[in-house]
Amino acid sequence: MKCLGVLSHLMSKDCRLDAESVARSKLAIEQFSKDEYEFLITIGWAYRADCATPISDVVRDFILKNSAINESLIISLTSSRDTVGDAYYCLEYLHNLSMDEMHIITSDYHAERVELIFNKIFNKFISVKVLGAKTEASKDDSVLLHEKQSIDAFNDTFSQSDFSSINSIFSTLATKHPFYNGEIYPKI
Repeated sequence: MKCLGVLSHLMSKDCRLDAESVARSKLAIEQFSKDEYEFLITIGWAYRADCATPISDVVRDFILKNSAINESLIISLTSSRDTVGDAYYCLEYLHNLSMDEMHIITSDYHAERVELIFNKIFNKFISVKVLGAKTEASKDDSVLLHEKQSIDAFNDTFSQSDFSSINSIFSTLATKHPFYNGEIYPKI
């Protein structure tokens, strides 16, 4: 079995998706319409202080409004705060299902980092394929540098983690990752 996931980017305080989130959502609609997937996962938390709605719900609603995809086929995971969390919370959701493969929609410049992180977190439990929506950011050297720095930070943070154990991954996330250990956002 195969599922599709779409990673969120940004939205406004009144729940309007930015251009990247729209592009990712449209690519998800296009891919899901090929009838290859059991369900679609949207991912992302209520990251804005001025908006209580999780971005995964906004992406889900955009997809429902702009496609014929049945609501029962869209799973909204609202705990993830970044790409690492996207991978972890997808693994947490999928680890007891008979899923062989997950295709993940992101932006073109972000695809390499997503592939690396999801492959490490999933640890061959599920095969990963990443599809990148076209963006202008793929030509921006500062964005590309940020991607490299984020990969380095992931490798440093998870250098001692046992990727064959979901408990070890969670422990590293909860104690060493600043988005989850209480350093920047509330501790999980």
